[in-house]
Amino acid sequence: MNLNLKKQSPWIQLVIFGLITMLIAFASTLVGAYILASYNHIGLAELAKLQPADYARPEYASLAKGLLVVQFFGIFLIPSLLFAWLADSRPLEFCGIRKPDSPNAIWLSALIMLCAYFMVEWLAVVNQQIVQHVFGKTAQHWIQDAESERNNTLQNILNMKSPRDLLVSIVLVGLLAAIGEEIFFRGILQRIFIQIFKSPWLGILVTAAIFSAVHGQFLGFIPRMILGAVLGALYWYSGSLIIAMVGHFVFNVVQVFLVYFKLVDTNQNSSGGTYLFLAGIPALIIVAFLLNYMRKQSRTSYEEIYSRPESIFPGE
Repeated sequence: MNLNLKKQSPWIQLVIFGLITMLIAFASTLVGAYILASYNHIGLAELAKLQPADYARPEYASLAKGLLVVQFFGIFLIPSLLFAWLADSRPLEFCGIRKPDSPNAIWLSALIMLCAYFMVEWLAVVNQQIVQHVFGKTAQHWIQDAESERNNTLQNILNMKSPRDLLVSIVLVGLLAAIGEEIFFRGILQRIFIQIFKSPWLGILVTAAIFSAVHGQFLGFIPRMILGAVLGALYWYSGSLIIAMVGHFVFNVVQVFLVYFKLVDTNQNSSGGTYLFLAGIPALIIVAFLLNYMRKQSRTSYEEIYSRPESIFPGE
């Protein structure tokens, strides 16, 4: 069933997408809770009583990993694909799943995201300094406790003792996140917001801010927003969501490997070491240079995407 939602007002599209996401997220949470409780041999009542901090406990590691799978299908993938199916007769193209305009886009995306890792680490230090100087002591403690709670949960998920554990982490944290989050945020939300604001970069930035806020980490809000903007630019300039997925996957897998080889610890916040400044500034410059290069090579334009009744761009 194709309701041709792409011809509706972008605000109507946004409302419908929000309703679809909430309904499917609710249903998938119920189904996922039942499956996870059965698989982990715990009662639904016990599962309902678990607090966010409990998922950092080793005995709940498999449960935390299972929640990532439920989140992938129930919040990101299924709502996005259903909305795309209702919006266009070519749902995958609507989401941006198409061949990139340039064959160089894939390796450029990988290189940009490798540099972006150092840029993000440096920006995390900047973010921490802003929190320390802007927020009061009470707010700082609350933010740091919440950050520590989430980092401990991630550490529990990334507790890798064998190559098999490494592969599982690459799939969960790398592949599923890259596919699900990119389809949801860049493939659907960014497309809607660009049409709402009639401005590619404003739509990219608003989507990036939502992308960062959803992760609920104040100490990482700025770097994650910038990361989201880079991913949004990769999609816009390449004309293919696959490029953003590749970039997202590369970024996450770098983190997984660094944790696996114990080069970083997710329980520790980034320190303001000189090496981050020395690496972060050049990385930022390189990312900006390469994105500008992609911009100059890009054939994407707002007029081409949103003016034609049947555009060749994803989703139009």
